[in-house]
Amino acid sequence: MDSNRPHEERQPARLRYLWTGLVLACLLTFLILTTIRLTSSVLKVASTEPPLKRYLRITRLNPFDETAWFTLGRIYYYLGENRKAARALGRSLSLNCLYYPAWINIMWLSLKETGSAPEKTIHLVRVIDLLNPTNASLHWKILLRMLTLDTPWARQIALKEINTLLSLPRSHKRQLFQLAGMLLGNDGKLLTFVPDEKGIKTQLLSYLLYQKKEPELATTLWEEIVDQGWKDDQLFRVMVRGLFYNRKYAEAFALWERNFHLDPGGNLIYNGGFERDFLRYGFAWRTQRKPKGLRRAGFVHFYKAEGRRAYTMTFDGEHNPRVMNPFQYLYLEPGSYHLSASVATRDLTSASGFYLEIAGPHTRAISRRFTGDTPWTRIDLSLSLKEPGLYRVSFRRDATSKLNRFLGGKVFVDNVVLIRTHE
Repeated sequence: MDSNRPHEERQPARLRYLWTGLVLACLLTFLILTTIRLTSSVLKVASTEPPLKRYLRITRLNPFDETAWFTLGRIYYYLGENRKAARALGRSLSLNCLYYPAWINIMWLSLKETGSAPEKTIHLVRVIDLLNPTNASLHWKILLRMLTLDTPWARQIALKEINTLLSLPRSHKRQLFQLAGMLLGNDGKLLTFVPDEKGIKTQLLSYLLYQKKEPELATTLWEEIVDQGWKDDQLFRVMVRGLFYNRKYAEAFALWERNFHLDPGGNLIYNGGFERDFLRYGFAWRTQRKPKGLRRAGFVHFYKAEGRRAYTMTFDGEHNPRVMNPFQYLYLEPGSYHLSASVATRDLTSASGFYLEIAGPHTRAISRRFTGDTPWTRIDLSLSLKEPGLYRVSFRRDATSKLNRFLGGKVFVDNVVLIRTHE
């Protein structure tokens, strides 16, 4: 009997421990559920609390929170309470004078106030430009807002914003040039208004040539670009094509002569020996869109009249094309001229052969026609021009309705020379 007593006493102790653990687990579960319920009710109340009351409470609890004061100012701004909005935004800036969003909203608030002094708005815009000069979207908004205000101080800010936007890589510079020209009242002032940067000046050059069609201003700007050392082949092409676009052929030809150091008393044909590749613009050789039946066109070294190479064309003999290839424009003054070239043909079929032509205002001179097999032959044309203007030198072949109309074989051209002769 005594040996079984310890075992019997351990049984009630285990039961007590078990019941105690169950009670504690129930209490803990109850506390967790109660905490979750209270927290959700608090969050629900906070979410339904009006934003104005919420941020008034936040700024009272932490008066040094600059973002809370800024948000409170934004709330007052949209509620139309401008004075309270200004005080809240000013409090935000007093905590952080470099807080960029607050400066922006104070600027919009100053524009909204009818009695706001222009000096205040000008100062705010300058601060914004200083803090973040690369915010293109904001600068466009300021610019458009200033354009709606027909006042001198607003135009002053608009010009400042245009100048800021011009230096940004993604701004619409042509549109900005137009707005600046309108505000300045004279497109000529753009030359001194825009920043002295290559990217801006070169885009202004295209704007003056193609949008405004003011080649005189473009020429002045071109001289500045040359003096700055910004000139390159791409810009030269833009300038020459722009002068062609505005029909300023004399100015374009003078620019061409200076660029390539041509002798006005020497050969007026650029690249007359075909020693260089074709530029295909200005007063250089050009080629027409590939005519039917043209199998190959290019340069040949093994068969030439002079120099290093000649120009040749090969036709397939199955088409009857009208050919004007190659051709070159020149600006010529009145006077006497002599045009010459070397031409050769191989197995050149067709009743309509190739010939050399110079044509311009009330003037057209052509050479004999070449067909069949012809060794290198020199062509000479003399002409007297009565009018200044744009002339074209070209090698041509006319389409024909004759029986032998298909063009085949090869034609070679070399050593084209145009000189002005003394009368």
